[in-house]
Amino acid sequence: MPRLIFAGLCFAFLAANASAQQPDKQPENIVLREGSRQLSPHVHVLYGNPNIAIGIGSKASLVVDTGLGKPNGAVIAAEIAKLRKSPKLFLTTTHYHPEHAAGQDGFPPDTVVVRNKVQQAELDESGARMIEDFRSRNDTNRGLLADARPGKADVLFDSEMTLDLGDVNVRLMWFGPAHTNGDMLALVEGDNVLVSGDVVQNKVAFSLSGTKTTFASWFAVLDKVTQLKPAIILPDHSLPGDASMIAEQRAFMVDLQERTRALKKEGKSADEAGRLISAALAQRYPAWGRMMFVPRAVATAYQEAP
Repeated sequence: MPRLIFAGLCFAFLAANASAQQPDKQPENIVLREGSRQLSPHVHVLYGNPNIAIGIGSKASLVVDTGLGKPNGAVIAAEIAKLRKSPKLFLTTTHYHPEHAAGQDGFPPDTVVVRNKVQQAELDESGARMIEDFRSRNDTNRGLLADARPGKADVLFDSEMTLDLGDVNVRLMWFGPAHTNGDMLALVEGDNVLVSGDVVQNKVAFSLSGTKTTFASWFAVLDKVTQLKPAIILPDHSLPGDASMIAEQRAFMVDLQERTRALKKEGKSADEAGRLISAALAQRYPAWGRMMFVPRAVATAYQEAP
């Protein structure tokens, strides 16, 4: 069979399998439950807020993100115990926010934690403050984060590192600031599944929350993500999809940015622009979620606009 046709059939199979193995809608439960679903030959997912990716290889396993607090980390660890083929376990996090990184203490003590240096620096600087912010929001968060603390990585890398899980490799990549300063992406090679964190979402509004994040820096990251040509993208806060998600997110961001620039030229304040653009985008993108982030994104775009 010609290579291009074979590759096309593989991509079609992966996309169909991903569609069959995901919920009908994105679960919003912050408290995770055991019961993962298989997304691809080597990738399982615990769907929730956030989604937790689990890579299973013959020599080691990898978890991407910890859930909010130690109890959620323990749920993930229990799921791994059912799935793994080897006792060796890696843990990495897409970014430093508590629902992604504050459950590290729920994992076994011999877990090898891997992060890029920028993300670890962000966690060291702002992790405790973010945990306290999340802890103060409601009783559920308070319980989950009762004894949470910023975690430390065992292995740090600059921009890229490959983990050998045995019969599958996972590329961990930092392309620059996007949602946060230290956003990390994980590409499960062979399966061609990209765990995108908050860098690429499936019809979900975005927020720039890092000290060095800008629209330009996020667009530069999306350029590099496009070059990876993933068959399946698994985001943190929305359902899996294909590579078309990248262009969709870029178009949404460009739309918001251009509307903001136009309103600033008209003399509208940042607050007024936020209200007007929130209403306009809600009508234009009725299927998109988390639109409460739009005013914050408009405020950033307003500051950056000439």
